Amino acid sequence: MKTIFYFIAHYAVLTAPLEPFHLTEIHNRLQVDEAQTQEELFSGEVKAEKAVTLAIESILTDGSHVESPLALAGSREELFEHLNRPTSEINFVNVGEKPEHGESVDENWIIELRIRSLSDHIFWSVVDRAGKKPTYNYGFN
Repeated sequence: MKTIFYFIAHYAVLTAPLEPFHLTEIHNRLQVDEAQTQEELFSGEVKAEKAVTLAIESILTDGSHVESPLALAGSREELFEHLNRPTSEINFVNVGEKPEHGESVDENWIIELRIRSLSDHIFWSVVDRAGKKPTYNYGFN
């Protein structure tokens, strides 16, 4: 897959994984530098662009966790409306940081979402770098 990125506020962001989902309005903070750093530090079959794709698919289809974005929104259509706004934000969890349940960045790509028009929750989608465990997502208020 061809890597497409553009510069926002002095840093490059990944855009290709958002395009198939038509997420044109979300505040994209998926920094290329962070993706490259994590790919260099941690081995795994799943690279950054694929991880973002899997994370978004999980967010849009898996409402099994009671505080997941889909569970809070009630439908995929409603979730998309909230997600595709400039007040929503997507980014990588950086090396050294952890989400609420303590998953490690060295074993997982962790994508963080804030969907302010939906909730004041912070949401995470966790993608196994080895590609062996299923992707999942959850939120915490």
